[in-house]
Amino acid sequence: MKSLIGVIFLVLLAFFTACRSKDRSTEVKEVNTAILSRDPFTGISDSIAASPKDPALYLRRAEMLSQARQYELAYADLTKAWELAPQQAIAEYRVSMLFMAGKNEQALTLLNELTRKFPENVNLKRRMAEALSQNKQYIEALTVYNKIIADDSLDFEAYHERALISLENKDTIAAIRDLETSFRLQPLQLTAVTLANLYAEAKNPRALVLADMVIARDSAKEQIDPVFIKGVYYGNIKNYPKALEQYNTCIRMDWKFQEAYIEKGIIYFEQKNLDEALQQFKLAATVSNTYPDAYFWQGRCYEQLGKDDEALAYYARAYALDKDFVEAVEAAARVKAKKGDR
Repeated sequence: MKSLIGVIFLVLLAFFTACRSKDRSTEVKEVNTAILSRDPFTGISDSIAASPKDPALYLRRAEMLSQARQYELAYADLTKAWELAPQQAIAEYRVSMLFMAGKNEQALTLLNELTRKFPENVNLKRRMAEALSQNKQYIEALTVYNKIIADDSLDFEAYHERALISLENKDTIAAIRDLETSFRLQPLQLTAVTLANLYAEAKNPRALVLADMVIARDSAKEQIDPVFIKGVYYGNIKNYPKALEQYNTCIRMDWKFQEAYIEKGIIYFEQKNLDEALQQFKLAATVSNTYPDAYFWQGRCYEQLGKDDEALAYYARAYALDKDFVEAVEAAARVKAKKGDR
């Protein structure tokens, strides 16, 4: 009897689940129909109803839907356009729309299908590598970029993207090599800034050359990054007056640039000027009260001043804002241990 009741229960469960699924499907279809029947889509939807085999109409509506952030509906229209006219440009558009809809796994599946169909299409290969990289499948992504570069040694984008994967893998030497190649082939400012940052961390004076190159091209004098990178370089080689000069320039350009206050504060902290360091960290927190570094470094100052309770409070605030802030946890543990020894 119990077995029979169990079977009946499962049958009923399956029935009601199917009904709910059908209801949801019907509801989604009705919502989609309503969207396509209202402005600004009414006109193009009427045109599609009159000429349902015209791929250009689906492409036009897909563009409008994309602008309205209706990505799944746009993808449906692109798929219909693809069925009517399986062109490579439409294939690339379909992939992009899936990424915009946040459907990375589905995009990767589609890319596998399309790269087999169009093996010479470099754009599809590039998107494949991007998708693999986003999924942290770095070895597979590198294989794709290696193939792109083997087929075209002048593809500056492939070198740049391969460098980013090397950075994810903590291989700075390989990253710099590829970025330099990319920059030589196409001297983009983005590449120059990335390289300058890596050189600044390595205390390599080429950081200044690249940063100054970007600054010279900035006729509006609005780019803060190269100025900040120069400050990082000077700070790393302990030329603190020069570093402070660059950070002050950053703040004049944008008083809300939090990182400049933090780096200034760290310089004063290293010079044992705790009052001035604390002032800079407080300014960073004033600019944004959700910036965990500002509270962490205030905690460091209070710890150095022997104010353990204040230090713990600020370490806790930093951790509350960033649950991955390992240094804040370690610092709090250190202070608690010291208090326990007293």
